[in-house]
Amino acid sequence: MSDAVAFRAYVSPEDHGRANFYALISRLLAAAPDQALLAAIAGSQPLATDDNGAALPVAWSKLIAASTAMDEDAASDEYEKLFIGVGKAPVNLHASHHLTGFMMEQPLADVRGTLATLGFARVETQTMVEDHLAALMEVMRLLIVGGDGVQPSSVSVRRQFFVAHVEPSFELCCTAIEKSPLANFYTVVAQFMRSFLQVERDAFAIDV
Repeated sequence: MSDAVAFRAYVSPEDHGRANFYALISRLLAAAPDQALLAAIAGSQPLATDDNGAALPVAWSKLIAASTAMDEDAASDEYEKLFIGVGKAPVNLHASHHLTGFMMEQPLADVRGTLATLGFARVETQTMVEDHLAALMEVMRLLIVGGDGVQPSSVSVRRQFFVAHVEPSFELCCTAIEKSPLANFYTVVAQFMRSFLQVERDAFAIDV
């Protein structure tokens, strides 16, 4: 008897688009964009919408424009100064920091508990802590489209993860970036992240 064939769950084009935005935010928070990524964003199409003044399409268009004007070296220098710094990062990207003022606090333990429940295992070579915003965005991507042996999750599971681990800190992080005098390109990134995650938050609140 032949082995059973496992079929991947259907993922709608809309969910693929949402997952791509989560992936992009994750990548931009994990490291400075290289020239290929900047070029890819710069060559992207504006979001089609009936409301040209809507926050997300406007923020996306601003990110396209900023990526067109930015170069790899300048982006790398900004990322280094903003998120790494000397001794202490001027802007911290970890949920625990924004929610408690300290690293490695209860929000991190909560994320780790949820990831274990979902069946996600930490990669031994990974140095990024699980409550880093880049890591949270990558989890959301995987919950939507799956990958690496992970099946897409239900809307209920996505909502629970978002409400518990993304919603409490993302606006605090965006505000910290926007207020930093060191931010230029990343001010636009923060505005896009805020606009996209606000849309996600509102959609999860409605889709119950």
